[in-house]
Amino acid sequence: MQTKRGLIVAGVFLFSLFAFGASSQTVAAQSADDGRESITLSPTSIKLQIDAGKTATGKLTVVNDGAIGYDFLVYARPYSIVDNAYDNPDFTNVTKYSDLYGWVQFPKTSYRIEAGATLEIDYKITVPSGAAPGGHYGVVFAETQPDDSADGGNAVIRKKRVGTIAYVTVNGQYKNEGEAAKGSIDFWQLQPPLRATVIAKNTGNTDFTSTTRLTVRDMFGSKKYESVKEFQVLPETTRTMPLEWTNSPWFGLFKIETEQKFLDKTDTSEGYVLMMPRYMPIAFIVIIIIGGIFYVWRRKHRR
Repeated sequence: MQTKRGLIVAGVFLFSLFAFGASSQTVAAQSADDGRESITLSPTSIKLQIDAGKTATGKLTVVNDGAIGYDFLVYARPYSIVDNAYDNPDFTNVTKYSDLYGWVQFPKTSYRIEAGATLEIDYKITVPSGAAPGGHYGVVFAETQPDDSADGGNAVIRKKRVGTIAYVTVNGQYKNEGEAAKGSIDFWQLQPPLRATVIAKNTGNTDFTSTTRLTVRDMFGSKKYESVKEFQVLPETTRTMPLEWTNSPWFGLFKIETEQKFLDKTDTSEGYVLMMPRYMPIAFIVIIIIGGIFYVWRRKHRR
């Protein structure tokens, strides 16, 4: 009887060991931020259509919801993409599509905003008369400046920068075209979030919006999750767009449906996802082995 209990305890111990080892997470250290300095900029993007030789005007809103006031600069930079995930924007190199930064003007470039205040910044975008029809892109930044006169020069430790992306299409004979490429739905996924991707290729010379939908159903057809997101796809680029169910269960079998719509096209895909941590198959094998040992032991002691 004691041997039987020992085998059971050993099995529970091994299962718990695998489970704990797989579920423990390494928490990345985060840099301390006392929240004294804070800057936000809205809107996050500007989308305009302008004739060559014409000017468009608008306003940006800077909010200081921190505890101290500060000076900040506003300026424009080129905007282009160097990878399909759009994770590494390029704010330095000028391409035929990223020349918009030179068209943006502000009444002044340096401002002061106090704690708790909101400030509107006027801007205008003047398109040169010889600008090529199609897409032109840039980003407008608001960047805090160090205040060496306060708190012994330590009031603002580092600069903070926030940006608004400007998508401008110059009217005329431009090409607005694209096509869908095959995305991915990996069958075995080890931990949340549940992931899928869709891919769009822009073969034109202006940007378009891809509206994506992720639908997740259980094996009985009941809808468990659905989300809709929009992504901008720049000309002559391919964008891989991640779709996620952030709070998906750690274990389960689900049917996945993805859809993206852009221009006059609709592309759909289906697949299955098994959410199961890596330790679970090992744990099942361990349980089977322990069960086999116990079965042999019981048969032996019945004789």
